[in-house]
Amino acid sequence: MPGADDCWTDHKLLISRLNFKTQRPPRRTPDSIPHRRFDCDKLRNPQLAQNFREACERHLVDPVDQASVEDHWTTLRDAMTRSAEETIGFVSKKNQDWFDENDGTISLLIEAKRQTRLILENQPTAENKRTHKQAVADCQRGIREVQNTWWQRKAADIQNYADQRDLRRFYAATKEVFGPTRSSGRGWSHNHNRQRGHSITMEVSF
Repeated sequence: MPGADDCWTDHKLLISRLNFKTQRPPRRTPDSIPHRRFDCDKLRNPQLAQNFREACERHLVDPVDQASVEDHWTTLRDAMTRSAEETIGFVSKKNQDWFDENDGTISLLIEAKRQTRLILENQPTAENKRTHKQAVADCQRGIREVQNTWWQRKAADIQNYADQRDLRRFYAATKEVFGPTRSSGRGWSHNHNRQRGHSITMEVSF
């Protein structure tokens, strides 16, 4: 097959024999369950910070005179938790990915190639074959351009943080892209993607 998107069950029937082995999922203890983290970076926004303070004041009730320290702490904790859920929410995603952020553009490129493939299947002429071949080349070139543009923009942002000696944002931006990895040398950040089978090396000068 030229590509996975060129295989459609409407035109080509496929028969596959699979053997599945079901396993019971491992039992998760309370300590192994990941905790959801609030998106505290949103509190840098003055409006969201004000909304959070107002929500805390709204959820806080007047303490009882005979209440213990534990009761006061539980009231404060519950009020701050409900306020955070209403205003800032939880962190949804840690690592950034060029494919997910450009899903709309990539979908249009693949859909254009798929349409030419369907036309070629229904009318296998020399003109339609050339059109489909050109659409395949355009799709591959467009996806490469999207990927290169995304990486160049991220590299420029990281280099800008390094030039400003802003190590906090530098490491935060590197972690968003690559995730936590071991350092392979001074001024270098290296990540090996085993699933995609390629290695990415970024050089940053300080």
